[in-house]
Amino acid sequence: MKPFGILDRYVLRQWITTFVLSAVGIPAVSVLINTADRFGRLTDRGIPLRDIFLGQLYLFPWQMAQYLPAAVLFATVFTVNGMGRHSELTAAKAGGVSFYRLITPMLLLALLAIPVTYALQEAAAVSTSRQLQLEGDKTSPTDMLRYQYGYASPSHWTWAINEMTRSPARLQRGVLVEGPIVARQPHWTISADSARWESRAQRWRLYAGVSVLSDSAGDTRSFRFVSLRHRALTETPSQLMDEGKRAEEMTMREFREYLAELSRSGKPPGALAVDLPLKYAIPFACIVIALFGAPLAITTPRAGAALGLAFALGTMLVYLTGTQIMKALGGKEIIAPDLAAWSMNGVFLVLAIVLLARVRT
Repeated sequence: MKPFGILDRYVLRQWITTFVLSAVGIPAVSVLINTADRFGRLTDRGIPLRDIFLGQLYLFPWQMAQYLPAAVLFATVFTVNGMGRHSELTAAKAGGVSFYRLITPMLLLALLAIPVTYALQEAAAVSTSRQLQLEGDKTSPTDMLRYQYGYASPSHWTWAINEMTRSPARLQRGVLVEGPIVARQPHWTISADSARWESRAQRWRLYAGVSVLSDSAGDTRSFRFVSLRHRALTETPSQLMDEGKRAEEMTMREFREYLAELSRSGKPPGALAVDLPLKYAIPFACIVIALFGAPLAITTPRAGAALGLAFALGTMLVYLTGTQIMKALGGKEIIAPDLAAWSMNGVFLVLAIVLLARVRT
């Protein structure tokens, strides 16, 4: 069979048409449902209608990234099921074209959907962050407080903070900062009544405290200060405050940095530990779902489009429900986060291999 011949072009045309409609339609329906569900609560909080609808528009890229594997599934199932209903599968096999060769163009497009899904996730981080701000899901900076906690910076300076307010950027009621312990290097311990972030200098200024300096020989010196600014104290208020970011508002690089901050602060990541590998697992679900959907669609080829729709919806529901269950288990550390994120891909890949092996080619 000639590569990208008449049959390949026909299959690709049918697949792409359904894929585009599904890739736009499914997220649109999800956004509409989300809008209807939250509209009353958002208006009760006094959010203007313009911000509500604009926020939902910003939500669309993230929803599109999450449902792109579903669009691949719908395109594959409807294309194969339609060819089965019109005896086109039988004609292709009679012409010497195997089922595996027939679905190859669809699988190639499913592979291309992997980087597209990943890129959409990265781009959606900006729009989702904007959506959360418009809808007031981000805590107002003037209201943010945090009490009695610690923070370990990437430079190995350790903070112990009794109380922090985000605006004005001040640490209050006791601040203790300890430098890293390095051989043959002086060791700093600084205690202060309060501290304020200086935006221009990008450093903290500490007020009314005591600084203790221990040298490598074991000698200790201390002095009181009215105000002090140390070049190592450059952690931003956002880093120290830990505003509780969501997976959908962070790029992969920001996500890794945020998890590292949580680890240094001794705060368990919870379900976020699963969300990071999920950002890889969901794009790869495109090819797994395509491999599963193609043989599933010809189980009863003459049953009609309704059965194809039921297969697609059922598969999508099982995959999404299973992913959420595994995410909950991984978030509670019952199973490893990577295993939780990739488990449904593994299950559907095994089922796909079984179904493909049983297909009459």
